[in-house]
Amino acid sequence: MNWTANDIDLYMQQQEYIDTALIPLVHIGGGGAMKQSASSAEFLLNLSAFIERQFKGRVVLFPPFSYTDGNNRERLAAEWGSSVSDMPFRHVFYLTTDPSWSREGIIEDAIWIPSIPLESMDKKLKQSVLDDQVRQIIPVLTSKWASE
Repeated sequence: MNWTANDIDLYMQQQEYIDTALIPLVHIGGGGAMKQSASSAEFLLNLSAFIERQFKGRVVLFPPFSYTDGNNRERLAAEWGSSVSDMPFRHVFYLTTDPSWSREGIIEDAIWIPSIPLESMDKKLKQSVLDDQVRQIIPVLTSKWASE
């Protein structure tokens, strides 16, 4: 389910089955890093949408949280965690192409995926790459779901 009025209406009706929030963390880089940042964001948003389609009825895909190098990540993580904890999700996963979120332990359930530039791929190859990435993420999600 996506963060849209229609999907949230459906979520409200089937809340007991939809227990997971998926939140993409998008780094907004400037200067010389702008192209890389945009490419990473494109990959992450495509991957997030693909995961949402795979787990429709279990996952709500939130709009991406965007941040810059100047943001205090610990403070952002605390604010996001506080905001999301008020919502009735048993599981909250943050998806990111920035390894610092998981490497530094800022967010416990941050799932880091290395960015793959999709802009020059044809549709079939892009689909194959996203399939491969989702296959790597599924065990992470299912292990957390199984441990509840």
